[in-house]
Amino acid sequence: MSVFYRKYQNKNPKSVAFNKWFARAVTIGKTINIDELAKHMSEHNTPYSKGAIKGVLTDMIGCVRELMLEGKAVKLEGLAIFSAGIKTKKNGAPTSADFSTTKHIDSVYMRARATGEFTRQELTKAGNVTELPKNFTDYHEEDDEPQNGGSTGDNGDRDPDGGTNSDE
Repeated sequence: MSVFYRKYQNKNPKSVAFNKWFARAVTIGKTINIDELAKHMSEHNTPYSKGAIKGVLTDMIGCVRELMLEGKAVKLEGLAIFSAGIKTKKNGAPTSADFSTTKHIDSVYMRARATGEFTRQELTKAGNVTELPKNFTDYHEEDDEPQNGGSTGDNGDRDPDGGTNSDE
């Protein structure tokens, strides 16, 4: 198993890291959907069928969303703690009394904080980092783009040019 990367050069002339080279994680192949995940899980010596696993996963997703929108954090041990985050407008409100959710909040998003074997430290220990060969044909730039404008939120991990690194 490997975590693949491509090298990229910082082209932001305003950055202190202008013209420096960095690695960015890339995925290979298509994204695995819930149906394919359920099939994969059912093939791991489990008594549960693909359909049963898919049903549980589908219900779990709905429940996690519901609980997050109630202001709760949901911890799936060994995976992540899911909670809602808020993105506020950059200009803010001049006073507390002037603050308005409709004027000053841009969006609500899902935050996922890794736990257990998915923490940065554990993945770094377990991961074999390999540069993806330039001639690799199963890779397409669009495979790296988040779907539906999604993001895991601002986890403080930034590219040297100041952008959020959402490749984790």
